[in-house]
Formats: sequence, C-alpha cells, structure tokens
Amino acid sequence: MSSDKNFNLNLRNLRNRPLCIICGRPGEAEEIAKALGIFGNKIQGDEVDKVADGHTFYLGSFNIQEGNLDYYVTSSLRQGIQSFTVNAAVLFSILLPRFAIHAGVCAGYDDPTGKLKMALTDVVFGEAAINYEEGKWESIPDKGLLFRPDYNRVTASAGDMQAFADSHLRSRYHYGEYISGSAVRTDAGAIFEQTRSGMNRNAIALDMEASAFIQLCGHFGNHYAKCLGVVKGISDFGNSNKGKDANTPTEALKNTASALREWITHRIPVVSWVIDEGHEPGAKIVPGYYKNFVSRVLDNFCEGMEITLKDDDSVIIPAKDIKGFKTILPRGCDPAAVSEMGNITAITREYGICEIKIGGKQSSRYLYYKAGYMMDWSRCCNSLIGYADGVYQVGVFERELSKHHYYSAVKDGPARAMVCTWEETEEWLEKEAVEEKTTREKSKREVAKVLENQDQHGSSKIHQPLEISTQTKNGLMKVTPARKEKEAAESPRSPNTFPGDSFRATNNSSGHDQGQKLKTGKANLRTRVSLPQIWKHFSRKSPPMRLVQKGAEPVGH
Repeated sequence: MSSDKNFNLNLRNLRNRPLCIICGRPGEAEEIAKALGIFGNKIQGDEVDKVADGHTFYLGSFNIQEGNLDYYVTSSLRQGIQSFTVNAAVLFSILLPRFAIHAGVCAGYDDPTGKLKMALTDVVFGEAAINYEEGKWESIPDKGLLFRPDYNRVTASAGDMQAFADSHLRSRYHYGEYISGSAVRTDAGAIFEQTRSGMNRNAIALDMEASAFIQLCGHFGNHYAKCLGVVKGISDFGNSNKGKDANTPTEALKNTASALREWITHRIPVVSWVIDEGHEPGAKIVPGYYKNFVSRVLDNFCEGMEITLKDDDSVIIPAKDIKGFKTILPRGCDPAAVSEMGNITAITREYGICEIKIGGKQSSRYLYYKAGYMMDWSRCCNSLIGYADGVYQVGVFERELSKHHYYSAVKDGPARAMVCTWEETEEWLEKEAVEEKTTREKSKREVAKVLENQDQHGSSKIHQPLEISTQTKNGLMKVTPARKEKEAAESPRSPNTFPGDSFRATNNSSGHDQGQKLKTGKANLRTRVSLPQIWKHFSRKSPPMRLVQKGAEPVGH
C-alpha cells in the first residue's frame, strides 16, 4: 500500500470517528490511552494527510446502548493556552469531530474552610471557565503595577453534567468551574481566593486550557466539535507540594480515563453518525455531472423533447416507453475502467445498446438506451484515477449523487433516476437478452402460424391494406414526417404529463406502394408486420392475404 493511500485512509479513519478527546500535553494523552487500553492502536501525525507530524492519535471505541462509539485521544503539541488553541482549532477544522471533550490534569481548590472536600486524584467536571489573565495592567504612583482583570466567562451546554457529577454514587467526582491561565502556578490559593471572592465562587479547578477549549467549541457551533465539557483529574493543589509525588499525576489520569468512559457512555447512549463526505474528490465531481448532464436530460424529457437515435433524427423513442434513467458506475467501482471507451463499446455492442440524444441544439445531450431506460456510463469518474483510493471515491460519488432530487424522489416514474453498479447492469442486460430471445421465438411461431393459415385459405387478393412498420437494428421505429407532426400535435407538453407515442408510424398506403417504398429505403431497415394488425385483420374475417417480404411487391391472385 502506497504512502499516499495510507495518508488518505488514516485521515478518513479519524474523520469517521464522532468523538475527539483532546488533552493539553502529549504525555496526558498517552497515559489516558494506556488507562483506556488503546495505547497500542495509534496513528502518527506524519501518517495522516494535512495533519502536523508531531500529533499522535490513539484509536478506541466505547460500547453504548446501540453499537459502538468510535473515538480518538490526541493532544496539543505543546502545553499552554495559546499553543492549545491553535493546535485544537487546526485539528477540529481538518478532522471535523462531531463531539469534543477536553481531558487531562488540573490543580484543585484546597478549601481552607473545609466545606468543600477535594482530594488528590479526584476528578473535576466543568462546562464553564474564565481566563484570569485577561485584563489591563496599570502603573500606579507609589504602588507600582496594578492588574485590573477583565474576565470573560465562557460556557457550554454539555448536558446533565452537574447532575451526573454531583450524584452521591460518585463521591470522587466534583462539578464546578475552571480558572485558566498561561503559566503553571504554585500560588493557586491566592488565585482561587481572588476569583472566588470577587468574580466566581464556583471556581474549583485551575488549568491552562479549559477556557480556550470551551470558547473554541462555541466558535464551531453545533456543526461539529460539540462541547461535552472538561474532565480533569486533580494532580496537585497548586502549592509548594506540587510535583513531590511523581505517581499522583498518573493516578489522576487513570481516574480521568475512567470518568471519561462513564460520562461519555452516559451522555451519548445512542449516536446516529452520518459521515460528511462533501469534501472528498468523489463528491466534488457530482454537482457538475448532475446539473449539466442528468438534470438537463430529465428536464428535457419532462418538457416533452423528443428522444432520437444519435445519428438518425427520424427514429424516435416514444416517451411512454421510457421507464427511467440509469447512471452506471465503473466496473468494480474502479475509475480506470471508464478511462477509455473500450469497455463501454464492448458492452453496448454485446447487448445491442443504442446511442441516443435528447434536446434541442443548445440543450442536447447524448447517452444510451436499452429496454426503456436511458443510460450513462459515468465517464466523469475517470477524473478520480489519480487518487490512490479511487474505488472509495467512486463510492462517495454514488452516495452523494443519490442525494439529488431525481435520484431521491420517492415516486417512481419515467423521470426517476437511479445509480447502478456495472455488475448489476450486466445481470439486468442478461435477463433482458433472454426475454428478447423468448419474445422473438414466440413471434416467429405466431407468424409461421399465420402464414400456414393463409396458405390453407388459398388467398388470392389482399382486400385490407396491412399496416407495416419499419424497424431499425436496435428495435426502434422509423416514423414519417407526417406521422411525426400529427403525433406531436396530439402530445401533451408539460412536466407532469409526458408526450404521447410518437414512436410507431403506420403507413396507410396500399401494399403495393409500401413495398415500393421499402425497395428504395435504407439498407439497414427491414419490414416488420404488426402482429396485432394481423389478428385484427382475421378477426374481421377479411379475405386471405399474403405478407409483404423485404424488397418484394405484394402479389395478388
């Protein structure tokens, strides 16, 4: 497998996962991945198209009520509010997760009153935060610099997070708000005191990224990266004891991983995930194909424009015979299969598929016809040959095309379009070939029976002129201009009422005149006796008749 193909497949793998768990540091993501048991299932950033090399993605799946919820754990390349904001924004824009949650470790609030009991490795759930460093520094005479804060409290609606965290069944979970800053602090007590007394008494955790994450999710709205909150384990209390116990952060991250699993499966018991493939190359060729070809063909048909052989306008397919429109995908969904006309020419010749056109000079379109269906072999897919995942892109083309009006219409009818695989089309053509053979054999037997009855009656003269039609090698009727004009006048012309049958021409001239015309006609036309007319003739008990053979004069007795 080529590197390019790996890049595309890995990008798609990540985009197909609805949930992104993003941490502030690579080490946090690694520990959470280990705790979730997915450390060995990872993709490096340099293996993903459009993603920076330094990222690592750990792939996992949570069991929910109906199936699985796929996710990945990743991180910012560097700790800090600015680096995190940039890295997270880029990842969200590329990977387009439906849900996002921020995880890691934080400093907890060590309540001097003892009312709020929080311990190391407990987990804090939050959906609101402030950046305590937003504000203005002023120089005050005799007092030096004075910081005047200008807090911007950002919030998200993560669901019933508070009820979940405050449940008596989860004594080590706490619900509150985060304070974010751009530096690691060992004076967290002072920051908590200042914030809780003057601004937000619900602040119970201090970190570096929560406010940026919540605000970033708000920027993307509900289109993607819907915020599921912030979940972080307490690794210290932001005092002089910070970092003395090396195992505490690891234990805090283990508890964070457990809390993530519990919260996410509670918050998203069922998820219906529709993958957005609109950015794929296979999707980008759909608008032009649909608007400039499919829609034009079917619009022309609904407006009553005639469908004729490509090289002979006098041969018309009646509107009433049209059953629909088929877009045929390349064989095996491989775009290379339609890069040249060889495969298409072979199948059209084998099954007698004719080329047709519909529309006037400015709006005419060329396509194929067989057994009531207008057909196109989607040669536009050959533009996908250059992509390593071309087969997948053809699948995207099919799915995106099927969303358009003529393909998605509920009501069946002659203006209904469908997408078919090459293999399905071959199977259909085989069945049609068998039916055509059966019909031909039946017709031969009926004609032979008519001829036999005729000879037994000893016919000497044809008293009733027999209706004779000319038929092309593709089974289409050739019409006279007079007949064409008559039927055109009788045919309704509206999108909801399709034209009448302008397909079959009946020549009411004498048998002698008809035979004379056939002598001078095109070499590729043959006379065809209309069997219904034969039965009609005999049902009236007319005198016996002799059929006109190709190039022959009717002979009377």
